[in-house]
Amino acid sequence: MKLPDVKLKAKMPVVAMGDIAFLLLVFFLVTSALDQTRKLEIEIPAAKNTIKIPQDEVFNIFIDKDGKIYYKDSEKNIFELQFLYLKHASFFKNPVIQIIADKDLPFEKVDIILQTLRKNTKIKVAFSSKEDKDE
Repeated sequence: MKLPDVKLKAKMPVVAMGDIAFLLLVFFLVTSALDQTRKLEIEIPAAKNTIKIPQDEVFNIFIDKDGKIYYKDSEKNIFELQFLYLKHASFFKNPVIQIIADKDLPFEKVDIILQTLRKNTKIKVAFSSKEDKDE
């Protein structure tokens, strides 16, 4: 006896596809990491004679006009900065501290930072500036 040919047609509910796509979109938006870095508004001073330093062993310190110290997008106090620099200096042979400070910042605040970093080790310091085009 021959069995009848039965062709089953697969039915996919298309209405639910929109719901699934919407839920996936909401899931990815909620779980994605948002960029929460702040933009520091530091206006660096101009200088006539500037040189570029290699950036591979540089320890960047950002100081705004209010004297707040930032390292890698987060505010630090001077003792945290000292610890972070000693850790950085242990990895590199010739580390350089690069200070990116606002031009309106009094130098006394920069000097306090330098004196603190100088307590435990010798340091090399570079001050960041933009090139002055007026000659």
